[in-house]
Amino acid sequence: MSGKLQPDVESAVSALQPFSSGLAADGYSLVVSLLHEHGLRVEIVAGPDACEDCLIPKEMFTEMLSTRLSCQGVSFSEFTLVYPND
Repeated sequence: MSGKLQPDVESAVSALQPFSSGLAADGYSLVVSLLHEHGLRVEIVAGPDACEDCLIPKEMFTEMLSTRLSCQGVSFSEFTLVYPND
């Protein structure tokens, strides 16, 4: 693992912008941070008027986000998605 680059949070935020916009329309925000040296953590944060029924199943969204990041050239060895109430 020592040969891998640290994930670029700014690139991840940019890659996930289309999802951020959709989530914002439903009252959520998307927060990207480093999980550890080679991992990314994405947290979905509910605002006061968030639509609880608007989030798709976590497993499906995890796959969508991690695929988008990979397709946009964001490298990571681990990906964690945190939903509200996790």
